[in-house]
Amino acid sequence: MVLGAGGPLGWAYHLGVVQGVRDAIDREPANADRVIGTSAGAAIAATLLAGTPTEEVIEMISSPPSEEDRDHMRSIGSNVRRNPLRALQPVAPGLVRCVRHVGVATALVGLLPAGLFPTFMLRKFAASHEWPEQLWVPSVRLDDGKTVVFGRDQTPATLGDALEATSAVPGLFQPKVIDGARYVDGAVASSTHADLLVPEVHEVVLISAPMAREGGGPIRARARRTLVQEHDKLVNAGSRPLILTPDAEVLAAADGFPRRRPQAATAIVDAAKRQTIDAFNSRRRPEGT
Repeated sequence: MVLGAGGPLGWAYHLGVVQGVRDAIDREPANADRVIGTSAGAAIAATLLAGTPTEEVIEMISSPPSEEDRDHMRSIGSNVRRNPLRALQPVAPGLVRCVRHVGVATALVGLLPAGLFPTFMLRKFAASHEWPEQLWVPSVRLDDGKTVVFGRDQTPATLGDALEATSAVPGLFQPKVIDGARYVDGAVASSTHADLLVPEVHEVVLISAPMAREGGGPIRARARRTLVQEHDKLVNAGSRPLILTPDAEVLAAADGFPRRRPQAATAIVDAAKRQTIDAFNSRRRPEGT
């Protein structure tokens, strides 16, 4: 199972996909041989593998920041107003020297500001501090632009550290420091990282990819191109990928979420669940029906 990046919409969408899998094929997604979670997908993967009830996760993604969190954000804003030029400094300008190895998009991330906001709020999704054996969480190391897969290449002290690292959107959130290295959102390299599964040759790979939905600008277009490439690699390796991206019903349910309509999370979950069940049922139908 691959749960990709996608922000707050991704949280709710993945949650619905997980429920849809249970209903469509009567199997528990937490028992998947491998789960890859990137950014928003890592948060939901963590709750899935910890057995967190759906209602609790919906509460997490629907609730506004606490007053303590708001105070922290206000203090950050005050610091920026006192020293605005510092906030605009490139986070890792030397990364452009690695363009041949990491690609233009990743290299250019080093020229963005470091981001103002901390990622500590993402730790709420880490109900368990133990690392789930089948979980891989990709993140991008700022020093060299390399994709590091937590749970495969190295395992940080806590699952919360990995959730912070893979969700540190450049220019918005501060990089996460783990063992002296700075990490940013895994979606900088790929919104899904499904091709990490190629060597393992899983028979069926379910890819939930909210960032690769139709429309949007160059970021979503890149996510779609990368996903097509990853899909083809999986097929050539002998896997059968099933890709899910939010359909029109899901997007209608998500209108105004989360800022104007935080209560819409339940409707998004229900719409994503319906879409997932329909996708599995369509796959089971004989050709021509």
